[in-house]
Amino acid sequence: MNRSRLNPGIIVAWLVLLAGCEFLNSVNPLATPDDGGFDPVATDPNGAATAPATTPVTVPPSETPFRDAVNKAMDAANAVQVAQDQADWQAVAVQWQEAIALMQQVPADDPNYAIAQEKVTEYTGYLQYAQQNAAQ
Repeated sequence: MNRSRLNPGIIVAWLVLLAGCEFLNSVNPLATPDDGGFDPVATDPNGAATAPATTPVTVPPSETPFRDAVNKAMDAANAVQVAQDQADWQAVAVQWQEAIALMQQVPADDPNYAIAQEKVTEYTGYLQYAQQNAAQ
């Protein structure tokens, strides 16, 4: 009986495809659907507005907002891995805010617009996680 063996290169390629962004987003508990907007003002149980955990950031206009947002998100994701104290988590939150602001700059006629809107929702979940850790 002659068995065919899978080429290791095919296995590696399959694993890379399997671990793609869409797969990661589908299993990510922080990527919850919402309206895609970013509202940094929280409300207490009585409905009164409270101050955000971090101050909203102002990001200058970018000629390549999608690419810049992805780069900023990668910086934030790397910073999450080493964040240890409140100051670290506040810095992570600022990076997520900047990534969100850049994604929101992607124009509607850009081919990446739909992805950018999804990323705003995803990054907002990450921002909330960073803000929770910064508040502890």
